[in-house]
This record gives sequence, structure tokens and C-alpha cells, in this order.
Amino acid sequence: MSYYKTGGADSLWNSMAGVSQQGKKRGRARNLMKKKDLNRGQKMGFGKAKMSWPGLTTKITSGAGVDTKVNEIVPLDEKTYSSYLEELEEAKKNTKYFRGGKRYTDPLDRGWTGGKPLGRKFGAPEATNKDYSFDNFDSVLLEFKTVFKMTGNLGRVRRNSILMVTGNGQGAVGYTVSPGKYGKNAAGLRNATNKAGLRLVYVDRYEDRTVYHDFFTQFGKTRIYVRQQPPGHGVVAHRAIKAICERVGIKDLYAKCEGSLNMQHITKAFMLGLLRQKTHQVLADEKKLHLVEMRSENDYFPKVVASPSDGVVRTAAEIGHNEILDFEMISFEGNLPEWRPAQKNPMEGTPNWDKHLRKKWAYRSHDDVRLRMRVENGTEWGAVRSHLYPKYPE
Repeated sequence: MSYYKTGGADSLWNSMAGVSQQGKKRGRARNLMKKKDLNRGQKMGFGKAKMSWPGLTTKITSGAGVDTKVNEIVPLDEKTYSSYLEELEEAKKNTKYFRGGKRYTDPLDRGWTGGKPLGRKFGAPEATNKDYSFDNFDSVLLEFKTVFKMTGNLGRVRRNSILMVTGNGQGAVGYTVSPGKYGKNAAGLRNATNKAGLRLVYVDRYEDRTVYHDFFTQFGKTRIYVRQQPPGHGVVAHRAIKAICERVGIKDLYAKCEGSLNMQHITKAFMLGLLRQKTHQVLADEKKLHLVEMRSENDYFPKVVASPSDGVVRTAAEIGHNEILDFEMISFEGNLPEWRPAQKNPMEGTPNWDKHLRKKWAYRSHDDVRLRMRVENGTEWGAVRSHLYPKYPE
């Protein structure tokens, strides 16, 4: 049988990678071989013999007019051959064929789990006006699901529902619930990212790291209690709230979710809470009183954080007897959460605990003394500072 009468490469690849229509329905076409270009990067005439072939590696003739002559077969120039090898290696490097399974993804880009796209980052939105750009923006996918609708003509119609949040980490944030065509996931994710960029809002942050005050927020059956935290605490919350905080630029926060953990309800409730929070100056202007902050990390030392902007402060006689001044009641709107009760020290009541109390008896009043020193002499007393601080305050 003559070689030239056999089928070409296409028929060979079809025999290796082909499957019947019935086999496709049963999932047999999932991990078959894919057609590859085995000659990518190679050029006719170049080989290990390192010979220059006229018409392949060089022109057939050289010169012009009377001086035209036919090129002969000669050894190939070493520089030309090494240049060809470099181009061939570069072509092989840029050509990646994947055998079945999933492509490798860097651990930092895998999102919340390696198998699903949730939590994965999809870059900045694309601006319609080319004169503007979304600098320092990044988008995170919070929810990706397939939903169905039954119609009279088309029957059960499928589409994707995509929840995407975008932000620049400096207060600007936006989110969207975008529909996408089933089977066109890449286009749907790109459209969701761009739509999120069209719905940006600005969120005020205290010291550019946390919320201004504790607050309560809810949407549907989802209830969220948010607490401000000191520097270095980090974000301890639901993973959707963590992703939103990262896009907003909030670094220290504690949030407790109760009721339904629907992803869209959590996102909407938390965004509503961020937009409804009041700055310290707004709270002081509303009550016409000084706003005093006492936090556990500062030994509950009182600190005035805001005063009425017009300088008019109400007296005790002007404050109504039934007016609510408890900050938690105001910020949580009467919906106080059931915080986890403090656990009792298991060592209490044991002989070792009595020994500890006797040993530390001389230091039992240190906290009270430190607080009194701060009240009488200023905030620098009782703090851990160098003895050279008065001379070098910077």
C-alpha cells in the first residue's frame, strides 16, 4: 500500500480522539486526546545536518542582472542555526497543551476553595470612557449559581446569577447581581465586573482602618452585628464580609451573622450598615453633646472624639429624663446581640490559684493606679515609653 494514498494527519487524530454521538451523551468525550500541532516552530530545511538548502533556508538565486547566480548547497552558518534553535525553543515554551483535568492555579488566586471560582479575583472594571481608568481597583466573585425559569415556548431556560463586588481599598466600593448567559461564563463574569464598577459608593472609615462605631443591620432574615476593633485585630467575620472589607479598606472589624446566611442578603445588609453609619461629628451634632470614647484596650480611659461644631453643648437640665444616651442602644437600634459569655477561669478555687493570688497580692492595684495617674497627669503616664520621650517626642 502506498503511503501517499493513506489519510492525512486529520484522519489519524480523528481515530485517536473521535467518539460517537451516543458516547458523547454518556460523557466519554471528556478526557480524550486533543489535536496538537507537533510541528509548531519548525522550519523546512533546518536540521541536524546544518546544511543550507536553496529555496528552503536561503534564496534560490543571489545577485541581480548579469551577476545573478544560483546558490549551491553549502554548510549552514552557525549563527543562523543557533538563532533558529532559539526561536524553536521560544515557540515550544509559549505552546502549552493540557492533558485532562484542571489547569494549575497559583494558591493566592484560587479563591475560597480550589474547585470553585468563589472568592477569586477578576481584576479592575473596564471604563467605557477611555479617558478614565479604574486604578487600584480589583473585583471579587461572591456568588455564582445557575437559575432556571420555565417558559411556555422554550421550556426550562437556564441562566447564571453572578454577585460581584469591586473596590480600590480606599473607601470606594460597589457590587452588582448580574445575569449571564448559560455556557458563556467568561463573558458573564466580565460584564458583572464592569457593572459593579458603575455602582460605586463611598464608605467613611475611622482612621482609614475600621468603622466609626458599632452598628446593627439587617436585610430579610439576615441580621448582622458589627463591632469596631483596635489596630492589629484583623477582620473576623463571614467570608463575604471579609471580601467586602478588603475591597473597602477596612482592616479591623468583628461581625456576627444571625439568621439566614444567604450570600446576597449578607452583602446587602452589610453594605446598608456601612452606608448608614454616622461619623463622630454627626453624632455629636445630633445630640448637642460631647462624644466620649472609652475602650477596653485603653483601660477605659475617657477620650473626647467629637464636640458640637457650633460649640453649643446642652446642660444636664436640658437633657430629657427619658432620652436614650446609651451608645449601644443608639448604634444597635435596640437590637442588642447575645455576645458569647465570658468563660470562668478553671483554675479558680484550686490550691494553685490561691498561691497565685498570694504571690500577686502586692500588684493587685496596679491597674487602678495606672488609671488614676492618667487622669491626674495625662495620657503619657502609665504608658510603655522610653525615659527619653520628653526630650525626643517623635
